Amino acid sequence: MKNTLTEEEIIEKHKKRNIVVYYIYKAFSWDLLFYYAVSFIFLNSFKGLTPAEIVFADAFFPLFKVIFQIPATLLENRIGKKACLVIGNISLFIYMLFVLGCNYMYIMIIANIFMAIGFVFKNMCETNILYDSLSGPDKHKKFSKIEGRSSGLYFYIAAGSSIIAGITYNISPYFPMLLCLGCTVISSICANLFVEVPIDLTNPNEQFVEKNLLKRLKIYRKNLKNAFKFIFSSSRLKSLIYFNAIFCAMMLLLISYRRSLLEEINITATQIGLIFAFLEIVCGLTSSLTIKIHKKLRNKALTYFGLYYAFSIILSGLVVLLNLPFALVFAIVMITQIVQFGIKGPYYTLIKQYLSSFASSTMRVKIFAANNIIEGIISCIFSLFGAWILTFANSAQSSIIVGSLFFILLIIIIEYMRSRVGLKPEEYDEEEINFKEVE
Repeated sequence: MKNTLTEEEIIEKHKKRNIVVYYIYKAFSWDLLFYYAVSFIFLNSFKGLTPAEIVFADAFFPLFKVIFQIPATLLENRIGKKACLVIGNISLFIYMLFVLGCNYMYIMIIANIFMAIGFVFKNMCETNILYDSLSGPDKHKKFSKIEGRSSGLYFYIAAGSSIIAGITYNISPYFPMLLCLGCTVISSICANLFVEVPIDLTNPNEQFVEKNLLKRLKIYRKNLKNAFKFIFSSSRLKSLIYFNAIFCAMMLLLISYRRSLLEEINITATQIGLIFAFLEIVCGLTSSLTIKIHKKLRNKALTYFGLYYAFSIILSGLVVLLNLPFALVFAIVMITQIVQFGIKGPYYTLIKQYLSSFASSTMRVKIFAANNIIEGIISCIFSLFGAWILTFANSAQSSIIVGSLFFILLIIIIEYMRSRVGLKPEEYDEEEINFKEVE
């Protein structure tokens, strides 16, 4: 007679399956493989878009992310995380189809609608699916272990994909784009392999999910309003949110500026692929050293990250503008890129840690929702500003202008943060770390 599994055993089996799938999924799906190393040269040299047009189109990505966040949250409550994750990866597939057929800036703006939809769903569902699949009192440790290993696997695959993208671009500019398109198909298939597991009914915050659309919208609006009240009643959180918005705007703008600068000093597609492969490895290594870096720098970590990153932008533009010997220019530009990628590795982990501190689990979700909205708006503003600068300046000059602006803004924010962030728990005012949710 066949043994039938109990409902609990079936759920545990599904959870184990999700963990295995997550490793494969994350390795191919964290970001667009084969794409970023050659995307700028593809759009600029092959498709004929100017650097200003590329940066201008990219500016709509964070704006669209803000617009789609509320609808995406409401849809996730209705159809579940797995279905939304599949939609997110299919959206990136559609994005790549637009890129392949792009000849005008407006097509890239439309393409960024689908890219925004894709990453809104992915950011909302990926880690939640993993977390829902973990059991036991040490879920946080298990989550960090799995997330760390799968992220490391992605960085090494991304390094290899950058090399392949650079080499295959010389065969045909479409080749790395088609490889990226193929990865979005793999990601969509992997997303469909996840199993939706029941929520933790022992958690009082997850015992009831409102089905009525209008009521869900009211609840979400109330939660978001509550989060902004929390943020603006806490000088500590305001400091972190402002810093993160500026820093993320800087990193987003540098994606296009960096690639434009490399092309300006006549780095070929193959060389760009090799450079990005090396930088991805640097990013992976520094990510694995996040805990050690934090112990070393303590409450000065964000200060060093922000100022070094901004200064590296200024320096990279300056050495290109001065028209120094190529070997010296290349060496200094590479050092600045190593600094930027080395900082990017641990930054995301640390800022999430800082934003999560002193907040309850329910409040944490609301803080990150509000943070994403502020970050998206600020990133859009600076990207539009960066695109405008490129209409009258080259990449090197634009890097100096933008880097200097970010450097000044970060000094102002860091000075504001000095007496508000990095203190011991007993040094904070009660309302800074013990916020009561507003009804």
